Amino acid sequence: MEATAAVERRQPRETALQRLARQIGEFGLALGRLALLAVVLTPILLVSFLTIDLPVHALDGLFGADAALKPSNWLTRGGFVMAFAPFIAILFARKYGGDEASRVVTAAWGLAALAVFAELSYLTPTLVEGDMPSVRFTVVFVSSAMAGQYFAASAYDILRGGLRWWRAPLIAALSSYVVQGLIYFPGVYLGASDPWLNWMVGDFAIKAAIALGFLPVYAALRKTFKPKGGYGGG
Repeated sequence: MEATAAVERRQPRETALQRLARQIGEFGLALGRLALLAVVLTPILLVSFLTIDLPVHALDGLFGADAALKPSNWLTRGGFVMAFAPFIAILFARKYGGDEASRVVTAAWGLAALAVFAELSYLTPTLVEGDMPSVRFTVVFVSSAMAGQYFAASAYDILRGGLRWWRAPLIAALSSYVVQGLIYFPGVYLGASDPWLNWMVGDFAIKAAIALGFLPVYAALRKTFKPKGGYGGG
C-alpha cells in the first residue's frame, strides 16, 4: 500500500482591507434590515398618535349600564391601534432575537417622532388650543407604549422554546399590557376623581382578549418568521 502524503490546506488569511470591507458590508446589511423592519412598525405608531383623541364606543355595551365604566371614557382609536404594536415586536423577536427587536422599536419611534414633528410644523399656523394633547399625556402615552413594546420583545426572547408554542407570545403580550397599563393610568389619572383603577382593569381585559386573538395569527406565521441563525434563532 502506497502511503498517501497528506496535503495541508490552509485558509487564506484575511487582510485588514478585506476585513474592513466585510465589516462594512455586514453593517450595511444590518442597517438596511433595521430600517426595513422599522418602516413596518412606524405606520402603527403614527396612526395611533394621530387618532389618540378619538374615543371608541363600539365596546361600551360589554361593560353594562354604568356610564363611568364604559371603555369610551378611556379607550381611544389610537390606544386600540397601539395594542397591536407588541405583536410586531414579538414577531421580530422570534425572527431576529430580542435585541434586534428592541432596536427596531427604538428606530420606529424615532421615525414616528420625526414624522409627527414635521406634520406639526406644517399645521402649526392652523392649530388652536386644545387641538393637541397635553405634554403630560404625550410623555406618559409614549413612554408607556415604548416600555410595553420593549418588554414584549424581551419577555418573548426569554420564554421562547419549549413544547407549548403559545406560551411565549401570550405571556409576552400580556406582560406588555400590564407594564403599559401600570405606567399609563397612574401617569395620566393619578390625583383625578375618575375611577381609573377600574378603567385599568377593563383596559387589560380588552387587550387580553386581543392577545388571545393574536395566537391563531402567530401560529399561522410561525413558519414565515422562522428564527434566523445568528439572530436569536433556535
